[in-house]
Amino acid sequence: MSALKVKDAGGSTIDMIDVGGFIASNFKPPSGIKKLFDNTPNFKFRDDDVMLCTYPKTGTHLMFDMLLMILKKSVAPIQGNKLIPLWQCQSLDDMNKLPSPRVINSHNPLRYLPVKGLKEKQIKTVLCCRNPKNTVVSFYNHMRGVKYYSYDGKWDDWLPLYLEGKLAFGKYSDYLLEWEKAMKENIGFPLHVVFYEDLQLDTYKEMDKLLKFLGVELDDKLKQDIVKECGFDVMASKPMPKEVVDTYFKDDFRIFRKGKIGDWKNWFSDKQNAKFDEMWTEEMKDSSFKFIYTDPRAD
Repeated sequence: MSALKVKDAGGSTIDMIDVGGFIASNFKPPSGIKKLFDNTPNFKFRDDDVMLCTYPKTGTHLMFDMLLMILKKSVAPIQGNKLIPLWQCQSLDDMNKLPSPRVINSHNPLRYLPVKGLKEKQIKTVLCCRNPKNTVVSFYNHMRGVKYYSYDGKWDDWLPLYLEGKLAFGKYSDYLLEWEKAMKENIGFPLHVVFYEDLQLDTYKEMDKLLKFLGVELDDKLKQDIVKECGFDVMASKPMPKEVVDTYFKDDFRIFRKGKIGDWKNWFSDKQNAKFDEMWTEEMKDSSFKFIYTDPRAD
């Protein structure tokens, strides 16, 4: 396990960590990342925990807030933010100190999660997915804005690295296919799959599905309040804790950028789009995951 510096097509470098067959973000030094990975199989879940699994930039903040509001049955301001129980940012000791109910979330692939504990405790787990083109655009802007990556390169120079799977967390297609394979083979714990685009297009419908999965009942007024609080503009208007901003983000970075379904069209050239489609179609040819790439409300 060692520090890794990857150069893009224009010569700009990105700081990450090689875990050994997997590239991780460097929110902790290599020794801290190693300790986290080594201790992951032994993580102790509580009976009322919920696990949130997301590839980077696929709706983590939205789902984290919605899940906590549902579990707490309140839209009162959430103390802290999703970085606190995020596997990449905190120690297991810190997560153990969090009060219940907890939403434990991670960007790591399934094989690097505490699967034994998920099965033993039958932890209800939510997998949130987003269309890959919006995901890649958001991930690029994320890497430019987070201090730990030390990156300031251009989109055209960064995209080839992403397509080659040379960046933190690997290829999104690999992430999804690993989950899909486990689902087909009886994953062994309760799993609910939700799509970010569906949440945007019909939040009430998707929240009702989530409530049924979690076994939680809410009155209509609270449902309305949660939908309002989880709207993109409202979430974007809420200030992040100063210590989080100072520690992780560059001065001009906004964690909530746009959140629009079709924003990828403003970034991909025709050539880039054709190449992405070709690669994604081949990599996901045996997958049943289907994504929405254009907002039907814009037609």
